[in-house]
Amino acid sequence: MEQKALAVQKVSARRSYANGYKYCSRCRVYHLTDGVRCPYCGILLRNSPRKKKPSSTSRYVKVD
Repeated sequence: MEQKALAVQKVSARRSYANGYKYCSRCRVYHLTDGVRCPYCGILLRNSPRKKKPSSTSRYVKVD
């Protein structure tokens, strides 16, 4: 079996999804690929974060 040499770069999590990177939860690495699966382990890649950060604005409105 032939091994493929792939370049992996460290990317900040905040900007990675917006720049087209996908995250492998098993390898814990961001990949810039058009594929759906991780090129190393074959698990499905995430293309959006699991949790959204809470915004500074409140969702609740005070009613007098």
